[in-house]
Formats: sequence, structure tokens, C-alpha cells
Amino acid sequence: AEAARAADAVRTAESALENAIQAMDAAEDGKAEAVALAEAADEALASAEEARAIVQDRESEARAARSAAEGEAAAIRAEVAALAKMVQREANAGSQLLDQLQVEPGLEKALGAALADDLRAPIIGNDRPSGWVGLPDYIDPQPLPGGVTPLTAYVSGPTVLARRLGQIGLVEREAGPRLQEFLQPGQRLVSCEGDLWRWDGFRAGAEDAPSAAALRLQQLNKLTQLKRDLEDVAARAEGAAQAHAALQARLADLARADQMARD
Repeated sequence: AEAARAADAVRTAESALENAIQAMDAAEDGKAEAVALAEAADEALASAEEARAIVQDRESEARAARSAAEGEAAAIRAEVAALAKMVQREANAGSQLLDQLQVEPGLEKALGAALADDLRAPIIGNDRPSGWVGLPDYIDPQPLPGGVTPLTAYVSGPTVLARRLGQIGLVEREAGPRLQEFLQPGQRLVSCEGDLWRWDGFRAGAEDAPSAAALRLQQLNKLTQLKRDLEDVAARAEGAAQAHAALQARLADLARADQMARD
């Protein structure tokens, strides 16, 4: 009987030992799993932080680009408004021919020297005393000396100026004095700088005869260019704003992911 009880005690002890070993193994497995989960959480947190830092840098760059583009657009918009107001104020004073012309940029002084205040006169009908009226082209126009190109090649506008512009040539500044003696009655030469040589012997240096008409033409050309620049800059500012908004949204998503990884 004692032997039987001893055998039972041994079996009970062995069973308890086996259960303890299994419990230990399970604990070790749980510990390993917990360590793996902790390491995965750390990796997820590090990855989230790294992604957030990258996007945060890009968002800062996009914000700076947006601010610069919007600032540039605002500056050009203000310049356009001021110049347009100035141009419109003078345009309201009367229907001058000047406002109906388009001249290649850089040639405003040449056209101003050629026509001066005549450009401020309006186009009129035969019932009015002062202004520009349309006349037919010359049947046999006299050529400009030396194959000089007339201003009609560089200026577009009402046809009432065809006769006048066809008898005004654009030359290099150094060529004007040499060609002046070959001008026919009514013909003129001008330079890009605004110098004038006339058929009757009169000449005027650009420095001595600044033209209000040239200034007006420069303002009109500048206004046209500024409006083009504004369209380009405004489009760039809009693109920068959209890019910045997208990065802000991405940054908010990553901030939430970062918080979830910490939790």
C-alpha cells in the first residue's frame, strides 16, 4: 500500500512538472510574441516618424513656394492695376489714334519721334475739322533711300496711317545723318533710340526731343506684357496652392498614423 501511494505521488509530481514545463514554454512563447509585437510597433513608429518628417519638409518647401508665387502675383496685380488706371485716365480724355496702335516692343521711341503729338489726334470723318481721315494709297509711292524698311513693317493699326508710315524709315542711329540728304519730300527717318531726320534738313536727337507719345506707347506695351506675366504667375500660384494643400492633407494623415503607432 505504501508503495502504491509512493507511485501515485511520483506520477503526480511528474505531471505537475510536465505542466510547469508546458506553462514555462507557453510563457516563453508569449514573451517572444510580446517582444515581436513591441519590435513591430517600434518599427511602425519609426517608419511613421520618418515619413512624417519627410512630408513635413516637403510641406514647408511647398508653403514657401506658394507664398513666393502668391506674393509675386500680388505685386504684378498691383502694378497692372496702377498702370491700367493711368492708361485709362488718359484714354478717357479723348479717342486718340495712339490707343489704337500696336508697335513692336523697343520701337515705341521710334514711332513717337516719327509722329509725336499727331498720334493724339482722333480718326474723323469729313464733317470734322481736325484729326485723321482715310486717304487712298499713293499710286506710285516714292521709295525710301538705301532700301530702308518703312515703319509699316513694325506698326499695326488703323489704315489712316498707311501713307505716313510708308514714308518713314527705321534706321540705325549711325546711318541717319548719311541717308538724310537722300530723303524725298515728306519722308523721314527714325532710330530705335528716338532720333529723327527729316527731308527738309531738320533733325532732332532723342535726348533733345523726348516724346510723350513714346512714353504712352511704352506704357501700353508694358501693360500688355504685365497682363501676360500675371496670367503665368497666377497659374503658378494656383498650382503651388494645390500642391501645398495636398501635402497638408498628407501630413495630417501621417500625424494620425503616428499617434496610432504610439497608442
